[in-house]
Amino acid sequence: MFHLIKYELRGKLLTILGICLTVIIGNLFLMTKVDSWQIGAPVLSGFLGGGALVVICIASLTLMSDYLYDDQGYLLFTLPQSGVSIMASRLITAVIQISIVMIVSVSMFCLLDQGRLLNAILQQVEIHELLYFILMHLWTIVSTLTFMYFCMVVGRIALKGKKVGKIGSFIIFFLLSIARTGLSVAIANLFPQMVQIHSVTIMTMNVGSMIFDIVTFVLLFIATSYLLEHKVDL
Repeated sequence: MFHLIKYELRGKLLTILGICLTVIIGNLFLMTKVDSWQIGAPVLSGFLGGGALVVICIASLTLMSDYLYDDQGYLLFTLPQSGVSIMASRLITAVIQISIVMIVSVSMFCLLDQGRLLNAILQQVEIHELLYFILMHLWTIVSTLTFMYFCMVVGRIALKGKKVGKIGSFIIFFLLSIARTGLSVAIANLFPQMVQIHSVTIMTMNVGSMIFDIVTFVLLFIATSYLLEHKVDL
């Protein structure tokens, strides 16, 4: 699995470096405009960081797509790797590359903002709350990508053609998202117990929805791993 992670990170190295350099150069330019643009410079820095995250997230999805539809898949699926190893390596790689881009984006924003926003947040947020936000960041990446990978693999198996399979994966994602949201709302209404997290603002989490999300992630991870190992026919 670790060899897969190294291989995938090496394959996306230029993409990661390109995005990070774009963020750094863009923020360096904005630093020269702080006095004249005032609040506009930090706002543009935030948009630049958000755009960088969108690009690296898309890159995480396209790598799985390449494995399913292009020649890279022949190399991957002929290796003595289980479906669990393939899925785990793909998710770990995504977390690493998205986190790198996020760290660079946040660091450059704080440098441009001279740490004012960061200091204001740190004065309001305790250590356990900061750890919670980091864990939620990781959970959001892993759970969202697992759901998307499942839809891509099902689309690949159900619809053999490249274009048809990709369109089918999007339709499957759309339909399953509606079903998943409906089930989550129904469970939240059935089990209305809430957990409050006190931070800059009070955040509430529904216990039923939280358990549903965890169970759904586990099932999707197992299902996707099984399909990758036993059902994907290149």
